[in-house]
Amino acid sequence: MIPAKVLQEFINEVMPVELTDHDKISGDLRVRSIEDLKLGLNKAWFTTTIHGENIAYKDTIGGLPANLRFGALDSTLHCEASIRYESDKGLLYIRPTIVDQVEKGNALWLLLVSLLSEEEYPLEIQKLKPIAARVSDKTVDIDMDISDIYTANGRLFIVVSPDIRAVKE
Repeated sequence: MIPAKVLQEFINEVMPVELTDHDKISGDLRVRSIEDLKLGLNKAWFTTTIHGENIAYKDTIGGLPANLRFGALDSTLHCEASIRYESDKGLLYIRPTIVDQVEKGNALWLLLVSLLSEEEYPLEIQKLKPIAARVSDKTVDIDMDISDIYTANGRLFIVVSPDIRAVKE
């Protein structure tokens, strides 16, 4: 169990995070920070600061082809995100929705963030390393698989299923 405040500190330690691994967006788009993180039942609310350079969008809008160039962009956004974990794939999916733009900005930027909103972003969760422990005169390996990840009541929960084996010496 990880409290929201500790999770927010951890997230900001790995910032900035690049968002340009997207088939419709080119350029350098980064999340710079996450603030005011609140966690509910498989939901998160937060304020994020995003920066972009040489941003372009190529896809369709309303069924018509669109090739838009945004250039450099900066914004602070209030977001709500749904969270789900697929244990067989080891993927945590986050689907952010823009709730409100804090700083008023460029109309094209609002279009871009609305196009990115409602996309589901997978995060690969690496398998936990086994732990070796001594019990009396024997060594045991404790291998743990993450069976679920969810949020509730201001906390992130990571559920593990241990597999304990005695090591032959």
